[in-house]
Amino acid sequence: MFTYAKYILTCLMIAGSIQTSFLQPASQHIPSLINNKTSGNQNDDTGIEALLKQKMLVRVFTNKNKVFIGEPLMATYKFYVASSINDRPSVTKQPEFSGCSVKELNFDQGPEFEDINNEAYSVYTIRRVQLTPLQEGSLWLGRAYVNNYVQVFNPDNAFTTRKYNITVSNSDEAVDVINLPENNKPKDFYGITGTFSIAASAENDTIPVGENGNLIVTIKGAGNLDAIVQPEIEWPQNIQHFDGKDSQHVSQNDFPVTGDRIFNIPFIGSREANIIIPPIKFSYFNTASKKYETVQTDSIPVSFTKALTKKGATGEIVNYDISNRKYLWIVPAIAFIVALAGLISYKRSKHYKPRADTAVNATIPPASETTKPAYTIIYRTDFSRHFEELQAITNNKAFFEKAKNILTKAVAEKLDSTQYSEQVLMKELIQKTGDAPVCNKAAALYETINLHLYAPFETTADLDFCFKEIKNVVDELRRQS
Repeated sequence: MFTYAKYILTCLMIAGSIQTSFLQPASQHIPSLINNKTSGNQNDDTGIEALLKQKMLVRVFTNKNKVFIGEPLMATYKFYVASSINDRPSVTKQPEFSGCSVKELNFDQGPEFEDINNEAYSVYTIRRVQLTPLQEGSLWLGRAYVNNYVQVFNPDNAFTTRKYNITVSNSDEAVDVINLPENNKPKDFYGITGTFSIAASAENDTIPVGENGNLIVTIKGAGNLDAIVQPEIEWPQNIQHFDGKDSQHVSQNDFPVTGDRIFNIPFIGSREANIIIPPIKFSYFNTASKKYETVQTDSIPVSFTKALTKKGATGEIVNYDISNRKYLWIVPAIAFIVALAGLISYKRSKHYKPRADTAVNATIPPASETTKPAYTIIYRTDFSRHFEELQAITNNKAFFEKAKNILTKAVAEKLDSTQYSEQVLMKELIQKTGDAPVCNKAAALYETINLHLYAPFETTADLDFCFKEIKNVVDELRRQS
């Protein structure tokens, strides 16, 4: 918090700049961060606001000006304000992105201090993200808006202050995104960039026939870990494998994001044998060397031994029978009751004669005729109605709640899944489709929606633009169903 003395000094400094602006060029007293010029009458509110606005700035920094499709890009947004200003800044709108996946990175808010035009500035970091472009062209970095509440000394009345709400943002900037080279592209390459290694092993290398084994495949490195799918595995004969589970561990302190993706694939052997699972390969584009690279695991030996006996299970049945012998009288009692009920039913049916005028309309099918299976109708949601409802919503929170519901319906319907968790659905989407661009678009959309729903600060959004993005992703999911 600024002290009262600092507040008075701030007011006097700004007032002095305003009063002396008639004697010397204003740019010598309140330098502009934009074009080193001032404008407006410095005695009225408009002029003072213009001078103050020139002491504030939002800038965006990137680690590169040109990247490949799928290559992670870091964007950092910073707010600059002259240290002499007694202000209360707040972020009113975070930048929005299209055509890329977004991963939030950790950062230190600051402030740091920089000297600009011989004046001290406080510098606050307001956002740091990893962007992974999904298509060729220009990747626009969006705008961050900061509102600053400022009080300054009133030159017309020494006992009052003038209050201003000033909003600044960064300029429109973009990064060029280029296609990956076609030369030497591996057949199994599907768009992953970065630097990675791969390892694999059997959880147990000696497994009884018919018992579950687990193959653990770990891909570790830096890059777009979210888009990595289970690599192809050449299973030997007499092995049955099943859908595996995957987990991800990342550090959002690093750029590119570092971590690993682990796949756990169950399998069973059908006969006694010693087998070898061939090396498992993984291809990616190394953005540092600008070359395609393929890494692979070692061969994985597994020995299937004699199947376990069922002696343990038989023993449990015998023990159960012996320990419960006192209840054996129930068995003949139940048999007697069933026989008695059958006898009574038989006697009643013998004396029963149907009325002659009773009409029987039921048609009994021939014994040899098999029942035809019911016709199965695959239900597909009419998303046009949902989009009409979404387009009519103007409230920010209600819009994104509805948008999340629509996206979840579309992903679940594509997978024929009853799940409603976005984390579970995204894992299934990556695993079952292997379509990195579609998966990345859906993941980026979920992150954008969650940012507007759960961000600790109030956000505003271009709902028309968001509507188009949501509709495009849902349409793409449905085209592939």
